[in-house]
Amino acid sequence: MRLVNLLSGPPAIGPCVLGLGTFDGVHRGHRALLAEVIGQAREHRLPAVVFSFDHPPRRLLHPDGFLGELTTPEEKFGLLLATGVDWVVFRPFDGIFARTSPGEFVRTVILDQLQARLVCVGFNFHFGRDRAGNSESLCQELAGAGCSCLVIPQVQMGGETVSSSRIRRAIADGDLEMANQLLGREAGFTGTVIHGDHRGREMGFPTANLDLEGSSKVLPPRGVYLCLVDSAAGSHHALVNIGVRPTFGRVRALLEAHLLDFHGDLYHQTIRVRFLKRLRTEVRFPSASELITQIQADLEQAHRLIGRGREIPA
Repeated sequence: MRLVNLLSGPPAIGPCVLGLGTFDGVHRGHRALLAEVIGQAREHRLPAVVFSFDHPPRRLLHPDGFLGELTTPEEKFGLLLATGVDWVVFRPFDGIFARTSPGEFVRTVILDQLQARLVCVGFNFHFGRDRAGNSESLCQELAGAGCSCLVIPQVQMGGETVSSSRIRRAIADGDLEMANQLLGREAGFTGTVIHGDHRGREMGFPTANLDLEGSSKVLPPRGVYLCLVDSAAGSHHALVNIGVRPTFGRVRALLEAHLLDFHGDLYHQTIRVRFLKRLRTEVRFPSASELITQIQADLEQAHRLIGRGREIPA
């Protein structure tokens, strides 16, 4: 399994079965396509290759309407490689590549550089300048070049198609249960623990703080969440606040995780927070003592949910 940047030159892969897509989130629908790529590759005794971009094109082309990424490039490439494909080939998406016509993309990338013999795409695949190419036109162009094309049908859950945009909306709305079902795992955020103002420790609830400023990921709305936190010390349930701590007049957006039954030091360590359930919105309390009372109630609710077992993954 290898990861290669196409700008470094055509990879020495040879004829292959190729899957195309943005793959933001690597959700259940994406994994259906990737399973087909791997299955076809094994049947034809060819390498299973995925081509994608570092970031979703919408991030550059339509920034005002883009809620954020489901996965960072590092997360996405790791998830893609974990599916069992042999190669993940990517290209940074920029203004130059955005002007590539559908025909040029087929000729230069799919056929010349990646030497595809069979291409798999999703039913709603679009490509090329102004998204002028689609799955139907792709299959027609490839057939003319003697290359096969498979269009993978939609995967549905709850009567609707599983899609990255649907998952982004669910996360932005705080519907973590829905987002996690569509992803097939927990939505998450990874960062390095920083020093805060130690308010949580002073109140008896020490937290591991992650800076949210400048993040390109879609995040749940401000509020309190039940989560799992993965660190070098293992996985622990946590009560997590996303927001600006209005009770203390702060404005900097932070993720504050109070790990249950954990007393170690996580400063400067990388942790991953996996969102399980939204408990309430962020509230400005008249005093610190009233905030402490609410946090104790939040912890009681978290322990009740954890005790049910079925709702909360271990």
